[in-house]
Amino acid sequence: MSAIGYELVRARSLRTTWWGLLGLLALTAGATWVAARQTGAVPIGSAEAARLVTAGPGRTPVLIPAIMLATALACAREQRREALPTLLLALPRRGRVYLAKVLGTALAAVAVAVLAVAASVGTARAVLGPTFLDTAAIQAPAPQILAGFVAYVLLAAVLGLAIGTLSRGAPLIAIVAASLPVGVERLIAAAVSAGAPPAYRDLVRYLPFRAADRMLTVADGGLSPVVGGSVLAGTTLVLTVLALITFVRRRA
Repeated sequence: MSAIGYELVRARSLRTTWWGLLGLLALTAGATWVAARQTGAVPIGSAEAARLVTAGPGRTPVLIPAIMLATALACAREQRREALPTLLLALPRRGRVYLAKVLGTALAAVAVAVLAVAASVGTARAVLGPTFLDTAAIQAPAPQILAGFVAYVLLAAVLGLAIGTLSRGAPLIAIVAASLPVGVERLIAAAVSAGAPPAYRDLVRYLPFRAADRMLTVADGGLSPVVGGSVLAGTTLVLTVLALITFVRRRA
């Protein structure tokens, strides 16, 4: 527990943590404001209301690449050669240190996701009126979609931590990784659809973030939310294990 406590205390004591949180919430609220203005009317069902709050389905929520970028860049300061020895002297068991980082990141991501939902609901209510709360409350399938959103944010944050650890928080790599859900995967899908044989085109839906977007829908057809989330979870697990091995073997 000392490693986990260290991570939580360190995160709370950094001013960049709070500025980063405010930035993520402002970005999410801004995206919801734009979507609500485009809607122009209160969504009829709870599913439509939940999709408005999470900016899905069909679009990866703006919070996903943003939190990946934030967690990857957060590794830069600590992973520098002059800063890493201090951490390892205080907590010499590297395996436990990294697992504490994963757990701390996951807990922080859940908190960010919940706050983001609250900020988005408040923004949508301000734009669409108080009746929005009647459709976005607890009517099915809104809870399932919102739970998928929280899980999506959690996986994206842990994936960003793994990428930041592997790259020592290199800004260019962090930016490229954050562009995967909003740019790179779309280019891959377009290239496969244009030139690949029909037998291989179906594999596009197994791209990690394209699959994870299914966590924000309950519509029939395509991957189920559980399968879609499992694809991203598997990707996150593989990179987390690689990051753990790298962190344990890294020279301070």
